[in-house]
Amino acid sequence: MKITQLINQPFIHSDIAKRFSDRLFVQAMLDFELAIIEVREYHSLIPAGILQQTKAALAIDLFDIDKIGAQTYLGGNAAIPFIAQAKALLPQDIKPYFHQTVTSQDVIDTAMMMMLKPALQRINDDLLNVLQACAVLIETHRATPMAGRTLLQQALPITFGVKASQWAASLIAVLPNLMQLEQAGFYLQWGGPVGVGNEENERHELPQQVATLLGLSLPLLPWHTNRQPIHALASGLDACAGAMENIVEDIALMCQSELGELAEPAIEGMGGSSSMPHKRNPVLCALIKTATLRMHGHLSVISNTTAQPFERALGQWHASWMPLMEGVALVAGAADYLKTLLQGVQVHPERMAANLDLNSDAYLIEPLKRHFLDRQERIYPLIEQASQQAHREHKGFVQTFFEFTTELLVDDSDNDTNELATLLSPLTYCGAADRQCQLTLRAIETIVSNSSRINK
Repeated sequence: MKITQLINQPFIHSDIAKRFSDRLFVQAMLDFELAIIEVREYHSLIPAGILQQTKAALAIDLFDIDKIGAQTYLGGNAAIPFIAQAKALLPQDIKPYFHQTVTSQDVIDTAMMMMLKPALQRINDDLLNVLQACAVLIETHRATPMAGRTLLQQALPITFGVKASQWAASLIAVLPNLMQLEQAGFYLQWGGPVGVGNEENERHELPQQVATLLGLSLPLLPWHTNRQPIHALASGLDACAGAMENIVEDIALMCQSELGELAEPAIEGMGGSSSMPHKRNPVLCALIKTATLRMHGHLSVISNTTAQPFERALGQWHASWMPLMEGVALVAGAADYLKTLLQGVQVHPERMAANLDLNSDAYLIEPLKRHFLDRQERIYPLIEQASQQAHREHKGFVQTFFEFTTELLVDDSDNDTNELATLLSPLTYCGAADRQCQLTLRAIETIVSNSSRINK
């Protein structure tokens, strides 16, 4: 349906969406079945030559994928009509060797794992690029002061570098888990009709060999109703979604016309309004936010399918497929958009400084009073007047204070001038922001270096 492309596609990764096609899912199911035939033939558990004849008879173009889709409701999953079609295409003497010691859930779950693993690798690659973009922002703006905000109101100063460090820290917290899942979290499912496997297969260690052929991990036991592998993937994706959501919430708020501290990258045709030509909407933030919200919903469904009775569940197993696959596509889309956003985000330090100064009296008045203790009778009233006028006229406090006290501010001493400059600098009140930037930069360097070793 075209409505799916128009409504759903903008929020998911387009390449991942193509990889999750019906055709490629049928190919994954076929690859699993062929891997079983390959290892069973290698150990002389079936006659020689079966694999070659099966491959020749089951080219993907020979399958009627639309018909498989139309018949899926008859058995509750796509493996059943797929297997029926495959056997219909096979010569009579080869049919008995296809789909041996395996059940439809093995086929569906394993095919799903095969399709999802490359997608998670794509997500992790994009997140590493996001971290490197954060590193550039941190290094560039570790001394760029801005307003820290609590309960959406200005509080004490921070730096934009430390804000970008917090963004990076949220991703650093989730990325090692996602990288571990990529390496060892995608499991072969091969337990047969009730999950007890096949003694002959186990004796020859065929599950391990099939897992290796397919690039999957071998579970302790078949996981027909032990859905922890599914839940682990979904919860890891959702944690990542939450980290990305946190970043774009900040960026979208800082892009507001009233703040103007950030702007999304200038991408031709993006961010316009159908009725207000002056607007520059934070569309990348909106796309990411939408994808992450939907991932939260998908985790809820998957969490409710984790407990499954007996040796195959009624409905819970089936309900987990779409939320997980769409969740991966959504998080992949969000990560790709976030990479574009952070690599090209426009930073406006002058707006950050101006907005910060609107309420700088909140942290400057007491230090100023201490500094001018010997001239309190003349200076104190001017400090109060400057504060009141700055708020009344929505001007910066420091600028207004200087206008009120030009002749009284400093002695002839250079030390006094330097001390006052330090006193009025927002960086004086940023605590350990620079140290936090340094710690984050080292952490990013470590995780990027570790990822390079893993991928070699």
